[in-house]
Amino acid sequence: MSLPRLFYVLTAFTMLLVLHAAAQTGARPTPQLTPEQMAKIPVVALPIRDFKLLDSGTGWASTGGQLLLTTNSGAHWKDISPPTPALADSRDDRFSGVFFLDANTGWVISAADTDDTNAHGRPVGSDALLSSTVDGGATWSTVKLPRVDSVRELAGGGSIAFSDRLHGWFDLDLEGSTVVQVGVLFSTSDGGRTWSQTRNGPGVSTDILALTDKDIWFAGGSDYKLFVTHDGANTVHEVTLPVPTGIDPGDYPTYSLPTFTDRLNGYESVMYTGGNGDKSAAVLFATEDGGRTWKPDRILSNLAESSAGSRIRSTVAGSTWILPFAPQGQRPTLLKLRPNDRMAAPAHKSSGDFRHCDVSFHTPDEGWMNCSGKLSSTVDGGSTWTEIAPHIRNGVLTTDPVTHLPTPKPLKTIKIVLDASTVNRTMDREYGAGLIWDAEI
Repeated sequence: MSLPRLFYVLTAFTMLLVLHAAAQTGARPTPQLTPEQMAKIPVVALPIRDFKLLDSGTGWASTGGQLLLTTNSGAHWKDISPPTPALADSRDDRFSGVFFLDANTGWVISAADTDDTNAHGRPVGSDALLSSTVDGGATWSTVKLPRVDSVRELAGGGSIAFSDRLHGWFDLDLEGSTVVQVGVLFSTSDGGRTWSQTRNGPGVSTDILALTDKDIWFAGGSDYKLFVTHDGANTVHEVTLPVPTGIDPGDYPTYSLPTFTDRLNGYESVMYTGGNGDKSAAVLFATEDGGRTWKPDRILSNLAESSAGSRIRSTVAGSTWILPFAPQGQRPTLLKLRPNDRMAAPAHKSSGDFRHCDVSFHTPDEGWMNCSGKLSSTVDGGSTWTEIAPHIRNGVLTTDPVTHLPTPKPLKTIKIVLDASTVNRTMDREYGAGLIWDAEI
């Protein structure tokens, strides 16, 4: 038998053996790992995409496909993910919006594949689902969110916020121009059991803050503008704040979602970006009348040049403006400004690294920070940090520490030079003379 034919026969026989073994394996139950085998599996930290500290020690974290809750500052986590829809893959990043009023009451927007078509006969692709819980994720109720009578399909995203247990809003992302980022606003007055499209909305994809059942704030779009309604979205208008003294009037403002300490007092951070090498600046505005009027409260200047639409990551706890600073390759730190502060960022903190971490603080001392998916907490205002990301071993939550694997040694490159006569003599000796070998040396 010639060598090529022998090769094909052996290959086919091997494939039959593999298929037979697979069939036999599929017919048997999955073997259970012993404690010794389980202990050898590495422990890894879950990468966190979104999170929120709700109260002292209590907060939630989402990987995009898994939702978790802690009530003891991350010492223990509980998987509270809503059930996976029938056509969805539990490994997909399916949670596009998460909102909790407290540790018991929360809502999650997810996407589910569908083969349906819309009113125009075009494939819908996916439906938006809303899951709600009143017992901390022990049980969930799920409803399908309304479809939009549009030629646009669901883009798979959305944001959600509630002012109380009954009144809520969600902004549904639709496919369209990446410049426009279309969004449609819906509201509920029964805790999310039924939804209706509002009379008006920002018209773009936004984040939402529901201060009351009438006062709702929106920040978003491709260039992150600010919008507000004071009548439950019967009317919605864009908010433009006056340029503070010391800021170039030609600089472009990028707005963030405001923070309120009560119905009247709140803060709004704005990033001003120029061009042609000009420095950027961040300004925190304050309001004492529910956002009807705003005044500049503190300024952080001497930031690196950035493009229009660039946002600075920050939060306000009490009256302290907290900004995470994460220089490349260094441990993240915090910068804090108090009322009426005007600060020029130090030279080593002006490189634009205030945009790479997210923070959520309950008090000026207690808070969480997420940098590149790595979640950590502090109880001393950022002097020390503790890594609190949920840990898993073989897909199961564990409190065991993360396994630190040794750094692999670099492979050595060995150069072997063979002449054709040596190769031919070796082949003849091992496989028989007279065979023709195709080889490049």
